Amino acid sequence: MPTGSKFKNGYATVEDSGGLEYRLIVEKMAEDGDVISVSTARNLTLRALQKIARELCLLQGTPAAQLDEESFRVALDPRFQESMAAMIEDIRVGV
Repeated sequence: MPTGSKFKNGYATVEDSGGLEYRLIVEKMAEDGDVISVSTARNLTLRALQKIARELCLLQGTPAAQLDEESFRVALDPRFQESMAAMIEDIRVGV
């Protein structure tokens, strides 16, 4: 993503939900013996979100020609990211 990129719906933040920034995730992984870069952590996270978004786009009837572009757009949307974080937290605490 180019420096200075702006998104229609802002940026996802992690401070309010108790999450970690990519840099802190990388530091925690390094402590556990797994060394990756911040950009790799971000790319892996976005790739996983895009896979989930793709399935949701399919359910919503997104045309095949637009599927990759639309699923990437959804994965970058902070509202989608926050909803996925909330779902994971619900699963973690057993709601």
